[in-house]
Amino acid sequence: MLNLQHLLSSSMDKTVRLWHLSSKSCLRIFSHSDYVTCIQFNPVDDRYFISGSLDAKVRIWSIHDRQVVDWNDLHEMVTAACYTPDGQGALVGSYKGSCRLYNTSENKLQQKCQINLQNKKKKSHHKKITGFQFAPGSSLEVLVTSADSRIRVIDGVDLVHKFKGFEEFRSYY
Repeated sequence: MLNLQHLLSSSMDKTVRLWHLSSKSCLRIFSHSDYVTCIQFNPVDDRYFISGSLDAKVRIWSIHDRQVVDWNDLHEMVTAACYTPDGQGALVGSYKGSCRLYNTSENKLQQKCQINLQNKKKKSHHKKITGFQFAPGSSLEVLVTSADSRIRVIDGVDLVHKFKGFEEFRSYY
């Protein structure tokens, strides 16, 4: 993730690193207990960032203090996490396909709801969530991508569209 002067990188070395773009030097290292799968600066306050990890935890970090200010244990591996565009919320996705919405005001993680991504037959494919992308100018409408070759459009907490892509018989993940 990138702000105007800094870059965050995550790695299989169980760290998040903060880089300064002009000097190309690593400024800080934030250690985790397992692989870090996702990171993002808070879009309205880049003194903080969110991270998700295979240790099943989503964390909000203070860059200045170099420490976690709040965290939540999902009890399943975190595979995607992002702030809402207004920085007041976060979406968190898991390896088992769950999608949770959190309130992040005051840099606290308070779960608001779990978003139902099941198909019409009420069967969940339990495929990992791979990413989120908010519609331009919206804090409610978001694309959710997953390893079941589907893209879902959510408006608030309601599933409004689902697009099904090619299905591979073997998974490389």
